[in-house]
Amino acid sequence: MVGALVLASVAGCTVGAPTAPPGPVAAPARGFPAQPDGVPYPTTSWPRADWPHEADRSVVDRAVEVAFAEGAAKRVRSVAIVHKGRLIYERYSPNPNDGPEVSMPSHSVAKSVTSAAVGILVRQSKITVTAPANAPEWAAPGDPRHAITLDDLLRMSSGLRWSEEDDFDGWVPSRNAAKYTADMPLAHPPGTTFNYSTGSTFIVDRAMATALGGGRAFTEFIQTELFTKLGINLTLSYDAYGTWLGGYAADGSTLEYAKFGLLYLRDGIWEGQRILPEGWVEYSRTPSRTNQRYGSGWWLDPEARLHSPIAQGQSPDHQPAAFFALGARGQVIAVDPPHDLVYVITATDTDISQPVSRAIRTAFASA
Repeated sequence: MVGALVLASVAGCTVGAPTAPPGPVAAPARGFPAQPDGVPYPTTSWPRADWPHEADRSVVDRAVEVAFAEGAAKRVRSVAIVHKGRLIYERYSPNPNDGPEVSMPSHSVAKSVTSAAVGILVRQSKITVTAPANAPEWAAPGDPRHAITLDDLLRMSSGLRWSEEDDFDGWVPSRNAAKYTADMPLAHPPGTTFNYSTGSTFIVDRAMATALGGGRAFTEFIQTELFTKLGINLTLSYDAYGTWLGGYAADGSTLEYAKFGLLYLRDGIWEGQRILPEGWVEYSRTPSRTNQRYGSGWWLDPEARLHSPIAQGQSPDHQPAAFFALGARGQVIAVDPPHDLVYVITATDTDISQPVSRAIRTAFASA
């Protein structure tokens, strides 16, 4: 069930964004693999398959065994790998707090869920990301913050003063996460400087609720339009004013996160229905002008990005590079279209999580 209204704290350029609903559902865009014929979507249960012979499983198993750390405090908690729409790998650490039914902290993976919710509202013509964000704090005539768009906020380029170290918990006494951030002055002109900001996501979350008529309406919207359709039930947390804390609070099980990754691997299509608007996944993984390693709520492959035609402003003529929903302490949802691959890692420590991610990429490099 979606979380009740709570006050919580957890450590944690415009690029042709879609602005209108798409036409009839078509195949995924070029470079995004379609669900193979005869393989059902995992809305109710995962189709499973054996490990593919062309990938070296021993590389992954060795890395996972080390990272499980016999269930120690610093450990990888779970690993799931989906290849060609089927679950081929699912393991949990021996720690009794880990398992298939356990809801794992999302940390900043929630920012990618926020981006997905914005995309659905774009499809419904209820939000335009290239328009000024709806923030009453910037309504005064001549306020330069009025130029900040949702695209700027999603790409961490709002220009608002913010420090993840100093301000992450600063909103708690105010009980109003979005207002706390929106009251910040500009440190840079909007759209010119990258500054990773959980607070920017709070403003986006409030704008979505405003577009729908309030926090309760938003909860019903994301449950109906995203969670129920995928067969997931992420737990959300809210501030005292009813704004979802979508910068870090969308907790779920390992296989629920895998479904979310599969939605992006399939270019926003699920069981023949377009959930994200046409072009939204491409928009989400398009490098920002202020940081070529960051898209719209998603981190990008730092190696492949340099060779991406998208990054050079050209039309794509090859399969897109991998992109990642990342959270503090080693949370990963990786979407790798060239290998028709999604993998999820949950962990308590980033340093112990990273070798597992590298091992999976290595195992499938030639698959």
